Amino acid sequence: MNTTIELPSGKILNIARFIALLPNQKVDESYDLILEGYPHPITLEKKDVEILMRRFQFDLDSERRENQEFPTSCNESGWDREEQLQKNLTALELLKKRRERYQNMSEDESKLRAEFFENFKKTVDSERLPGQKLYSET
Repeated sequence: MNTTIELPSGKILNIARFIALLPNQKVDESYDLILEGYPHPITLEKKDVEILMRRFQFDLDSERRENQEFPTSCNESGWDREEQLQKNLTALELLKKRRERYQNMSEDESKLRAEFFENFKKTVDSERLPGQKLYSET
């Protein structure tokens, strides 16, 4: 799937990194495009936004958007809750057994696991650069 799009203004965007499109509060009829990994929003003109919205199959016309019908039940959207629960039964059983095992764990085993986790955190952080620690401040 092609994830790049060329806009009328000449901008070429990788829409795989699309996060949000927000109306610009400072400039009328312009929008701020937020892309993953990009340090600041990209300002887009209305003509660019229309092309982008068309690509995402949105509609800028508010009247049409308000009157547009969306699926009201999960079945209409192609997702069935009961079918999903059936698919998840094995995982749910494993989770139930794990919870029971942790609830019935002895105090000694619980302390050993806590010590192991503390050692794990120290090991992980010792391998990371300063300012990129996961478990400690320094």
